[in-house]
Amino acid sequence: MIYGAVDYLTGKLTYTVSDSKCGAEFLAFLLVVLKKYAGKKVRMVCDNGRFHTIRAVAAFLEANTEKIEIYWLPPYCPDLNLIERIWGHLKRTVLANVLYKTLDDLVTAFRKGVRRSTVKRERMGFLFDHDDLLGAIARKANAETA
Repeated sequence: MIYGAVDYLTGKLTYTVSDSKCGAEFLAFLLVVLKKYAGKKVRMVCDNGRFHTIRAVAAFLEANTEKIEIYWLPPYCPDLNLIERIWGHLKRTVLANVLYKTLDDLVTAFRKGVRRSTVKRERMGFLFDHDDLLGAIARKANAETA
């Protein structure tokens, strides 16, 4: 399981690799993110996966409101979660049609793909260039000022 977050200013990806999808691993990931962005408030978009909403995670978020704020997506809306574009890109360009001998080989390939894809924000146009969203934002702003 990969937990990941994108810095929308730089395009850098922060991620952790774990053996399972659970609240404890998600909390470990949140600690990595908070350490990386120490002194800054983190604003993160999350889907409503069960492990995101367990009591321990809720308690952690409540205790750290000055450090992290979560924006929850509606259920079953992976298209709204922009990190899914990165996962899809890596699956298509790095991980597809390869039989890795071990899980470690797969993780190594993933890490190399991340380094190649997220070195510069400009290389990640597929993530940041989303005219559909920009158009919707502009229409909403125009409607509010009219």
